[in-house]
Amino acid sequence: PSVTTGDASGITNSGATLVGRVNPNGTDTTYWFEYSTDSILGSVLLQKTNAISVGSGSNTSSVRADISGLNSKTTYYFRIVADNNVGTTTGDKISFKTK
Repeated sequence: PSVTTGDASGITNSGATLVGRVNPNGTDTTYWFEYSTDSILGSVLLQKTNAISVGSGSNTSSVRADISGLNSKTTYYFRIVADNNVGTTTGDKISFKTK
């Protein structure tokens, strides 16, 4: 699959909407977002949204996930990840700061 991480929107002191784009490239694909206060996105602090299917089409879809329970005035890093039987693709890392 191909993915693009978008900017976070709707940022509050404890939540945000994570945005991205996914193209399954003809194979049944799921996506999720990974986020953390750790810029490496590989530590025990890493959190993930639930995996959601985007089907098996060949068009790019805009996707999003609402997250909550964040700390205020804190920088978070996130990226989109998509997976199918061809492989796993990780989007670029983006950051935002809660209010």
